[in-house]
Amino acid sequence: MAKTYYAEGRQVAYVLRGLFVIGGLAIYFNISGLHWGYLFGILLGSVILGEIFGTMWTRKRRQKKKAEKTSGSRNTGRSRITSTNSGVRKANAKTTSKKLTDAQILQADIEILSGTDFERLMELYYIDQGYSVQRVGGSGDHEVDLILKGKEGYKIAVQCKRWKRDVGNDIVLRLKAGKQVHGCYDAWIVTTSNFTKAAKEAADRLNIKLINGVALTDRLKRWEK
Repeated sequence: MAKTYYAEGRQVAYVLRGLFVIGGLAIYFNISGLHWGYLFGILLGSVILGEIFGTMWTRKRRQKKKAEKTSGSRNTGRSRITSTNSGVRKANAKTTSKKLTDAQILQADIEILSGTDFERLMELYYIDQGYSVQRVGGSGDHEVDLILKGKEGYKIAVQCKRWKRDVGNDIVLRLKAGKQVHGCYDAWIVTTSNFTKAAKEAADRLNIKLINGVALTDRLKRWEK
């Protein structure tokens, strides 16, 4: 099932944070006479170290995947020689991109999916959740990729962002307009990354639901096909 390295990194950070806290508390309570300030230092240090190692895990996994993709592109590239009036040009490597099947999308890592394939993954997910789904996308979509319609009959505008950087409040504001253009009752943003503080505040004011990478990974893991 699709997964994100961001979510893996968060899980590593949580586990290490807990281990550091347990180890630090064991040392603190076994050494008598320590000032209570050490306790706060242990807790703070555990959080910081957990975040550092979680971030390092995510970066290392992404670098490894990027290296594999680069190697794969070199192996699958095709050389093309073109004749010109001045002579023969040098052969250029050409990478052929193929559209993934639904089965391949379901088994692929989210990190290597294109934006279009990620939209298709979410379309398949919501269809399986009982929604009828209309694919929008393209130019003039007003930040609306999918329009869901549930049993209740009202429509939900969904924006899918397979991003590494955090989604900003500009996307939230444009989706608000897109929701009205498409006559939707509700609006959601689904991303493989996270949201900026400004985006969260704007979404809260505009009643737009935000689904970040951690929540998305959890949903996909529970989704059995």
